[in-house]
Amino acid sequence: MSIFKWWGAPAQVGGLVSLSERLDKLFPDTLAFENAQPLTIRVRGVMILEDYEWFPGDKNDLMIVTTTQFGSEPPVQRLHFMQHNVDLGWQGDFFNDVVLAIRDFNTENKQLTLRIQVYDMDGVPEELIQAVNNVSQSVAVAFPQLAPYAAAVSFGVPVLLNLVDNLNNHDKILDERITLEIDKPERGHQLLQPGYFVCFKVPVEEGLFLSSNLQVLQARNTPFERCSYAVIEVERDFHAQREWEIDQKVSKLVAELNGKGQSGKAALEFLRETFDAYDKFKKLERAQELKNRKLRADKPLSEAEERLLKDLTGDKALAPFLGE
Repeated sequence: MSIFKWWGAPAQVGGLVSLSERLDKLFPDTLAFENAQPLTIRVRGVMILEDYEWFPGDKNDLMIVTTTQFGSEPPVQRLHFMQHNVDLGWQGDFFNDVVLAIRDFNTENKQLTLRIQVYDMDGVPEELIQAVNNVSQSVAVAFPQLAPYAAAVSFGVPVLLNLVDNLNNHDKILDERITLEIDKPERGHQLLQPGYFVCFKVPVEEGLFLSSNLQVLQARNTPFERCSYAVIEVERDFHAQREWEIDQKVSKLVAELNGKGQSGKAALEFLRETFDAYDKFKKLERAQELKNRKLRADKPLSEAEERLLKDLTGDKALAPFLGE
């Protein structure tokens, strides 16, 4: 019996590809991530094969949440699915399948921890589930940590946050994590690389395959039905809108301020660093605006604007970015 719950496959599935337990090796025809490349992680589907309901005819009330964390940075939570009375089988129609999206990946972030939680939610009001589905595309659903700050949201935010933070009080279908790293192959580290990562509820044996529809098959092309599993894709591409990318960063900031980070920095220090970068950017914007106006003969700068431009261009923190 294998001791592994996480298995992998290359990004090019084709018709059928064997799942490998060797996540410390690069998948065939795969290159590791390099600096400045895009990176997107998506949960492509979850196969639900356990029913935790007591009464005949009842179905699972399903919730799917992922959490990602680079090193000791604050974690970012994503709510992908929340539905009442879900049939057993494949689930892939999510609010949004993106777990993490980075346009410019920094390979100094060598260690990424990914957690996927799939739970049957006991005693959750059906009205809350319906309300969440009604605003499923809102930032409050995409990033539950931002729900208290989404003024237009009318559903029970405290109830949702409590539910997300305490999923393990419900019936676990899947709750597993993996740490993927930028490192040399075959050194015992599970590599962060493009491909598919399949997380099983229990350890499984060799001889399993990933099909072109991303579901797991066993010998003779029969469906694998021993336990629930989730399929996660890591891509060398960027699949998110600009607003989503910003919301992701805001969620990380809120997590740090709420004490969920492990950076060792006080929340106020973390906030100061964030707004210091914002302040520099706004000053650069203003300096560039004034410089452009100064070059236009039709609209000369006032005396006050000239003084401000001199102050901005004389700022040592801004000088490297302003040029001559």
